[in-house]
Amino acid sequence: MKQTMIGTWKMAFDGIRRGAAVLREQSVKEAILTAIQDVEQREEFVSVGKGGLPNIDGHVQLDAAYMDGKTLNFGGVIEMENVASAIEVAASLCGKHCNCLLAGKGAEGYAQEEGFAFANNLTEASKQRWKQAKKDADLKAYDGHDTVCVLAAKDDEMSAGVSTSGLFLKHAGRVGDSPVIGSGFYSDAMAGSAAATGLGEDIMRGCLSVRVVDLMRAGIAVQDALIQVLDTHMARMKQAGNDCDAISMIAMDTKGNCAAVTNLKEFPYVVAQDGEVTLMVAANENGVHCCFPADEAWLKQYSGD
Repeated sequence: MKQTMIGTWKMAFDGIRRGAAVLREQSVKEAILTAIQDVEQREEFVSVGKGGLPNIDGHVQLDAAYMDGKTLNFGGVIEMENVASAIEVAASLCGKHCNCLLAGKGAEGYAQEEGFAFANNLTEASKQRWKQAKKDADLKAYDGHDTVCVLAAKDDEMSAGVSTSGLFLKHAGRVGDSPVIGSGFYSDAMAGSAAATGLGEDIMRGCLSVRVVDLMRAGIAVQDALIQVLDTHMARMKQAGNDCDAISMIAMDTKGNCAAVTNLKEFPYVVAQDGEVTLMVAANENGVHCCFPADEAWLKQYSGD
């Protein structure tokens, strides 16, 4: 297995670079935590961690999860407030046979008992973003990127981690796909790993991550597995009369091959293999999928994180 990492969105680039350096000397878990915490701690990335997107009541509530593909153990937190690193708490729950997925006050109580750092994630910028949105008579959910997802592997280790503040202006108590095993993430070192970003409700309607892993288990190539799952889900949603919102996915097979897919026009993601870090783009042009390295011309026209 090559030393490999893949993460969602351009915002993961610095974190993946740092994580790849950690991966050379330490565990897959430490590499994933390093990559995701870089995003969580940077206020300019408004959909994760510090400075995250508030819910309808103005609270930044975090979801995160971590899965060890070698053991199939996982841990997750839902609607957790005032904790500095949601992924750190989620990863600490991985390995517990029971009580590995905690929500709200229960998750916060656990974090306090275990001595995790606490912090107010509602920055002035996120507060102002919330106040401005509340003035809009036609409140709309955030329609850009959201979750940072990171998959990593080396030797016989393979894992997945995700972290997000969830949907902007979400109803109090709303849970998206990110902390839901099989939908927002899945990792099995005998088959591969996958993770999703986008509108959680639409992702959960298809349990997309585990479906991609199961296709790789059946011998389908990683890119083909992603395309098949997304296209099939889009067709089924249309048949059911449901509009399908933004969905993008990343995946990695047991040989360290990585790929991505999206129903957006373009979706940037980051790949690191044996220390070389590359910003990639998954594109969807009228249902035709492809992936390519981001060049200077693409970077100049891209305005997202």
